[in-house]
Amino acid sequence: MRLKVMPWVMLFIAATLIIFAFSFYYNFKNQMIESTELKLFNYADNILIEIAEKSDLFIKKPGNFIFSSSGNEFTSSGVLVEFVDNNGKPLSRSPALKNNTLHFTKSEEDIVKDFELDDGTRIKTYQKEINIREKKLGYLIVGVSTSQLYHSLDRIKAILGVALLLTFAVLGVGIYAMTTLDLVKNQKLFLGFASHELRTPLSVISGNAELALRDREIGGQLRDKLLNIKEESDWMNSLVSNLLLMIRSQTGEQKTNKTAFCLSDILVEAISSLKGRYPAKNITLTLPDNADIKADPDQIKILIGNILENAARNTKESGIIEVKLEAEPERFLLTITDDGKGIDPASRKKIFDAFYQVEEGKGGGVGLGLAISKWIVEAHRGTISVQSEKGKGSAFCICLPKAQG
Repeated sequence: MRLKVMPWVMLFIAATLIIFAFSFYYNFKNQMIESTELKLFNYADNILIEIAEKSDLFIKKPGNFIFSSSGNEFTSSGVLVEFVDNNGKPLSRSPALKNNTLHFTKSEEDIVKDFELDDGTRIKTYQKEINIREKKLGYLIVGVSTSQLYHSLDRIKAILGVALLLTFAVLGVGIYAMTTLDLVKNQKLFLGFASHELRTPLSVISGNAELALRDREIGGQLRDKLLNIKEESDWMNSLVSNLLLMIRSQTGEQKTNKTAFCLSDILVEAISSLKGRYPAKNITLTLPDNADIKADPDQIKILIGNILENAARNTKESGIIEVKLEAEPERFLLTITDDGKGIDPASRKKIFDAFYQVEEGKGGGVGLGLAISKWIVEAHRGTISVQSEKGKGSAFCICLPKAQG
């Protein structure tokens, strides 16, 4: 029965992804266009206010308003300015326009238009009537280049398209596997494909977003949106990794590859990464002189990262996190203490259960981090415990043997 339902679940996921991708793209596109238009409206209003305050100067020399103190602000912000008379004859324009003119529509005001210059540059313009003492003197036209905006939108559309195609390919293979193979083979096939292919579209999204962010011309809301895309794709990639690790641990597929390394190095690296994501946190670290251990370094990184992330998410912006590693004759004792919200007694019994969340929908987690951490600790023949009081923070205590058999 479960095998018959799985293809429909995958098709539902595919449909959901399509709807999400289209909704995200068109909402993002509309937001960026509205932001550009609002920029034009604001600059036009500022120029008209200056014209009203210095009307005699504008009548004599309208060009002075392009080179005035506020005009320099417009020019440096990439906004093009042109004044025309009632018949559309240019009175003055921004030097950047050279021999080009902004689009003019006679006898209309408060009009927004898109057009291209002779060199192919895409421009969005806003036209506003100039009135001084109830006398119509002409029109103000302000414009801004939208070539970079539409280039960035095309890039994001391509990223989403590639991600969807890769995801559909993986789902197609998954549906085929679920409907043609037996349960054991399905599970192994899914693990194989998911571990190598399911994360591919997420890596593509993150990588392309990071590449786009290197473009210094991208700023403002577009940069914020790209940062959000990268953060969300990285979070999804981490979630997929955690799910795969959880499945492998429950089926016995996950192995520990033990080698000798310095536990202090991993702690320093993890705290440096955490500080980069939460720069306002007050983090202290205490280390012993020698912290050599034989364990699986990749799994220990996940363990420490999960506990630190949990502490960061549950403290205020400038919260305190104390990390202390103590070396005993046969084991290491790692204590991570925070001054966050704390955990009530009922929740303390369940926080190491998979998918359990103390506060559902908050903190950005899905309840896998602590469950995975417990499995890693137990796989290394160690123990993990928590001491906490509601409103007074938490202290996670991890004991790891120095030598692993």
